[in-house]
Amino acid sequence: MSKKFSLMEDPIDVAVQMNYFETSFRIREKNFNEAEAIAQRDELFDPNVALEKKKILLTQIANVPSPEAYRTLENYADEPDNELKDWAKMALQENKLLLESHLLDDNSTQVFISTGLGGKGHKLRYFVVLFNKEGSDLKPFQQKVLKDEINYALQRHDSELEKLEFMQRYTTMSVVVPLSSDLTKVFREGIEECNQFGGFLSTDFIVTNMKELSNEEIDEAFSIHHPITDDDFPPVE
Repeated sequence: MSKKFSLMEDPIDVAVQMNYFETSFRIREKNFNEAEAIAQRDELFDPNVALEKKKILLTQIANVPSPEAYRTLENYADEPDNELKDWAKMALQENKLLLESHLLDDNSTQVFISTGLGGKGHKLRYFVVLFNKEGSDLKPFQQKVLKDEINYALQRHDSELEKLEFMQRYTTMSVVVPLSSDLTKVFREGIEECNQFGGFLSTDFIVTNMKELSNEEIDEAFSIHHPITDDDFPPVE
């Protein structure tokens, strides 16, 4: 935390990010011609140029520490080919860091943090799932308690609730939490506060910054902690 760091704020699929970083590493290893890359910049805006060629060109220009390179990437990122929208964001972010270091003549270590869900300022975005203790829907007053108490717990840790959705058997949330915060502590406190009003939440929960989980993935996790028994099926009359 003592080092300089920059967050990728936009949510970008982790597979795309890994592909981008691997491509960027290979390009730097080859010592490409920076002047040639800049000279080809107009090809980014040509609809007849293949997307694969544009991907390589974007990554090359991202590794050129000049205002001209940054403006080119910024202009393309404003109206990119739909298939390269995330790739363009990655290239712009990489070039921004490179240009800042170059202009400031700063050789100190900079840390670039990127996750599947992105972040905001000095905070990372997380997808959270809280499980209902009895495996049934929350009553209206329980929903109000959960929203109020989780909000209160987050605010105490300089965190923010962006989105909340009550589902059958569980609640999903999108939150942003500072890098320095103890995630376990934040949500344990919230659950404990909620459970003072009837003990309706399980102490098990999911937190991930990789992606928003699908209903199927959440149901699979739920079934591990709440095995289905005969009692879950009412008798047939």
